[in-house]
Amino acid sequence: MNRRSLGALKRAFEQTTNILRISSEISLESLGALAESLRCDWATYWQVDPAAQVLRAKVTWRRPGVDSAHLARDTQGRSLTMSEGVAGHVWRSRKPIWTNNIVQDMCLPRSLDASEAGLHGGVWFAVQNKRTVYGVIELLGRDLNPGTREHLLVIEQFGFTLGKIKDTEHSSAAPRAPL
Repeated sequence: MNRRSLGALKRAFEQTTNILRISSEISLESLGALAESLRCDWATYWQVDPAAQVLRAKVTWRRPGVDSAHLARDTQGRSLTMSEGVAGHVWRSRKPIWTNNIVQDMCLPRSLDASEAGLHGGVWFAVQNKRTVYGVIELLGRDLNPGTREHLLVIEQFGFTLGKIKDTEHSSAAPRAPL
């Protein structure tokens, strides 16, 4: 990817941040806007369930026309620990992952379901602050270009920006244990 695509990535994040500042919740609208701006065809917000210590799919979006029934069923019925799947790895490491080979890098059977839907590349990043990971955003696409170190840094920073928005959402909630 080149500087032009890095600029597009930053603009996509600004657009999504503006949507989230209005609602402060990762919604179908904000997840879809993010996915579409990055030319992705599938997106999931995996939210941390702190009591059970697992990730659960809270919001799932797909581009119309993407045949993803198997992937949707498996995603909605799945919970991931810190040692399961790419989203679990990102939760544990707090570092984004960008791949152009879902079958090789994503857990079974979701990788096969994604491939069957024509999805070949993916980006995962944590929604976090310095103490807490609130969740992981998963973006899958048919023709996702390779990411660079710069792209991963921008994505990681975006995850911290979303974490600040989530902080305001949780500021009136009861104290939470760090993850």
